[in-house]
Amino acid sequence: MSLRVTGGSGEETLSYADTGGNTRAIDPTGPQAAKTEASPATPSTVRQFSGKLTADGTLTLQSSDGELGRWAFAIIPDKPPQIRFVGEPKRAVNGAFELNYQIDDDYGAASAKAVFALADPQVPNAHPLYGPPEMPLTLPRRGSKANAAKTTKDLTDHVWAGGNVKLSLVATDGAGHTATSETKTLVMPERPFSNPLTRAVVEQRRILALDAYAKDRVLDLMDAITLRPEDTFDNMAHYLAIMSARTRLKMADSDDQLRDEVAYLWEIALGIEEGNLSAAEKRLRQAQQALQDAIKNGASDQEIEKAMKELREAMNQFLQEFAARAQQNPNAPQMQQNGQELRQSDIDRMMDQIENLAKSGNRDQAQQLLSELQDMMNNLQAGRQQQGGQQDSEMRQQMDKLGEIMRRQQEMMNDTFRMDQMQRGQQQRGQNRDEQLGENGEPGPMGEEGKPGPGDDRDPLGRPKPMTPQEFADALKQLQEGQGKLQGELDQLRKSLEGMGLDPNEGFGEAGKSMGNAEQALGEGEGDQAVGHQGRALEALRRGAKDMMKQLQAMQGDQGGNGQGGRQQNADRDPLGRPRTSEGPDDGSSVRVPDEIDVQRARQILEAIRKRLGNALSPDIERSYLERLLELK
Repeated sequence: MSLRVTGGSGEETLSYADTGGNTRAIDPTGPQAAKTEASPATPSTVRQFSGKLTADGTLTLQSSDGELGRWAFAIIPDKPPQIRFVGEPKRAVNGAFELNYQIDDDYGAASAKAVFALADPQVPNAHPLYGPPEMPLTLPRRGSKANAAKTTKDLTDHVWAGGNVKLSLVATDGAGHTATSETKTLVMPERPFSNPLTRAVVEQRRILALDAYAKDRVLDLMDAITLRPEDTFDNMAHYLAIMSARTRLKMADSDDQLRDEVAYLWEIALGIEEGNLSAAEKRLRQAQQALQDAIKNGASDQEIEKAMKELREAMNQFLQEFAARAQQNPNAPQMQQNGQELRQSDIDRMMDQIENLAKSGNRDQAQQLLSELQDMMNNLQAGRQQQGGQQDSEMRQQMDKLGEIMRRQQEMMNDTFRMDQMQRGQQQRGQNRDEQLGENGEPGPMGEEGKPGPGDDRDPLGRPKPMTPQEFADALKQLQEGQGKLQGELDQLRKSLEGMGLDPNEGFGEAGKSMGNAEQALGEGEGDQAVGHQGRALEALRRGAKDMMKQLQAMQGDQGGNGQGGRQQNADRDPLGRPRTSEGPDDGSSVRVPDEIDVQRARQILEAIRKRLGNALSPDIERSYLERLLELK
């Protein structure tokens, strides 16, 4: 409760009487009387009271002249929050820790966190260098019916990773009440390492981190690893790094220096296992977290744009280094999600949608989509191609070629349409010029023959500079040659698909025939007819692509046995859960992001708020409310 009295005598008193008849006085806070300079003859005073009400009762304000005010309060006791696990804690493929939980509170929890404790027996009198990991939990979104939430965090770099831990969840509300969930015992997710040398370094790091007194034992283990370097190390830089770590460990004589050594051993392990990819992956996680914090804290559009730029750069670096490794080693893992190849264009499209949602004011949906992006990156499967993988790769390459042919056919149809419209526009302008010359017998201001002046790229109406007949003929010839080349590539693709056991349907034949008709029409200068043939070719290509996808799905289902497992389960969708683009035009109905009309409505609401704020006659209370809506304060 807070009460402010202005213009009084400065001697007012405040008391609170509960329903049991107990009355207590509430003392004023701050200066008891603050005189203003408005009128020295009749000074005004300000008196302020504040206190906490814990039971039903009546608040009474009195002065020397009698009672000034009376207010009755009904106090609703605050209930403690409740928190529980929803399902079991999960481990992503890359080791990230995922928790699903539910938090219930009458006014909404103020904070929540995961609490860890070691479950493995420890060495007596051990001196650990690190405490339990910290994992704050994301609170449920306001208005959510289920009060469910999810938090994902990479804890694989913590020294407890790989050990048995006891996990419980703790939630705290605004009144300070806390609640604790049940305790689960599980193995804390650790980063998977395939290199034996890396696993040895990580083991030494863990031993040292759990007990500083084990320093001599770790030194002995390092001596054993480096005893015969020519048999142990493929890269002498790794040998030098471990020798450097040994020297640093031998000279360390404080806990801080030992912790620096633990961190150094982790960097060595990542360098041996992943090379530069580890640094790129770390930067990617940091960029994702920075963007999540910016959206959550209501950052400005400029801050959102800056965070998105860093995320894009980190994502590109990660994907480039992953691709470089795959090129150097044909047997290296491939970027996959649920058994399907993950394309950079899918990720770029998803990040564009996140930025648009955040800037349009729909930040809850932006945060949800960012969470899906994090889950997708956490669960990337670095699986090696199994039997038949080479054939699957060739099929994907052929389908990519088909997609490229469709894209080029679309561009060629657009170019043909523009050329045809330009030709019609020039003919119309020529007829108008002839009519004008027939009236007055003089050329117009454009000069002789209606041509624009030297150096002009557009006419007075802003239209492109007219092409000469020779330039127009050359442009049509180029389109004709390009159409013929595209038809040849389609015939070659059809033969390749037949060689892989696929049966191209009649759609490819119709597409080839329409391409030939378009080439002939272009040679005769009939742009309108060429556009029609090109449109029919594009439609036939789409039907052929859809049929090829069905055949590929059937083949993959046969390889998956009973058709319930393998890639058949998700063969008709990309890593983001959307239908494959080769199945026809994607209307976006299956993408779990807001429709464009929702984004447009959010923009309109934001513009209306900003316009209202610009009205100087708006009341202060309304302006304060609108500013809170925009999160400017």
